[in-house]
Amino acid sequence: MDVSARRAFNLLKEMAYVRVSGTEEEKKAAERLLAEAKKCGVKAQIEPFTVKTGKVNKARLVVTAPYVKEYEVTGYERSLSTPEGGLDAEFYYAENLLPVHLQNCKGKIVMINGRLRRADYEKLQKAQVAAILTFSGTTLDRNSETDCDIRKLREVMTDPFGFAVALNMRAADAAEIVRRGAKTMHIEVDSECFDAQSQNVCAVIEGSKYPDEIISFGAHYDSVHFSTGVYDNMSGSVIIMELLRYFAAHQPERTLKFNWYGSEEQGLLGSKAWTLAHEEELENHVLMINVDVAAATLGQNAAPILATEAAVGYVDALMKEHGMACGVKMDIYSSDCIPFADHGVPAINLCRFGTAGAGYIHDRRDNLKSGYLDEKSLDITLQQALMLAKHVVNAKVFPIERTISDEIRKKVDEYLFKEKK
Repeated sequence: MDVSARRAFNLLKEMAYVRVSGTEEEKKAAERLLAEAKKCGVKAQIEPFTVKTGKVNKARLVVTAPYVKEYEVTGYERSLSTPEGGLDAEFYYAENLLPVHLQNCKGKIVMINGRLRRADYEKLQKAQVAAILTFSGTTLDRNSETDCDIRKLREVMTDPFGFAVALNMRAADAAEIVRRGAKTMHIEVDSECFDAQSQNVCAVIEGSKYPDEIISFGAHYDSVHFSTGVYDNMSGSVIIMELLRYFAAHQPERTLKFNWYGSEEQGLLGSKAWTLAHEEELENHVLMINVDVAAATLGQNAAPILATEAAVGYVDALMKEHGMACGVKMDIYSSDCIPFADHGVPAINLCRFGTAGAGYIHDRRDNLKSGYLDEKSLDITLQQALMLAKHVVNAKVFPIERTISDEIRKKVDEYLFKEKK
């Protein structure tokens, strides 16, 4: 059996629906992937894990002076609730949270630019703000064609710095609020925090000659709110399913593990749970190959590598030898490769990034109707993945040293917010 981009793209079409962490839709997708893996005749199972999540029952924001107007907002999942009757406070636009801004934040509803990053959250909590306000999208968005993004206070924020009241709004509304000189606001948030279940789909093919050397293939299958996630990352999920089919029919010399991770979009929760549950076996893992985003018609191929310069040279040479255009470089990548590199396992990411104006991610435009994905372009990354896999899986001597460079180690530690010793 050979790989088939058409078969892969048909599976992608079948699973083109929203699959948010901890939902029934995510579970449905996991069960479908499990069934497909089992059809290949391999051992496969679902491994559940717990995720901290939440639900916002009500979110409301009204500018009360010098004018009165209510704006559409969404509450952050795992936000604090406001007191009964809501919260009234002064509004302050803190832009990029320079020290001059921070001294004006105490007790106010504070809006910042961009996403709510962990470092900014720490500053806002220490400044004792009454509530946090962010915005998403662009000032040119049409309400009928876009959504007010739903975001989450992740554990990396709340565990060290506590919970806060947090809301998100549209960029155009944020601009109007600043332009019209809003002074005071009334906000209401009714929020619940609870644990939910997510799941990883896991399959294994035992090696015939070097069974104690394990190569791990990974892709996440969850999506964000409003997004069908066909680009990010059902495309990667169907690619590694094709690799599973291939090696199920062509027994590998090394043991192969295939993992479809849940809850990646919530902070790599699936791969973190998997590496924690399988920590003892990780010393036998010689490589992790991760596929995250593919199939963009207009785009470019990339392979960020979390290993050494020697590994970069090896992959780059293979791509050139086979006439495959791919920008290979040593760097981290915000995906399920990170927990493996954290445990000392070298990782290779294969991606095809949609170019500006022809690539949509993390919103409703990541869908098949947007017309920016096709099976021929998916085949580009599929063929790169198959070529690379065939070389390393049956190599007489494994060609990539099980080493993470100091540069990558430092970047991984920073990504995971590890405390400096």
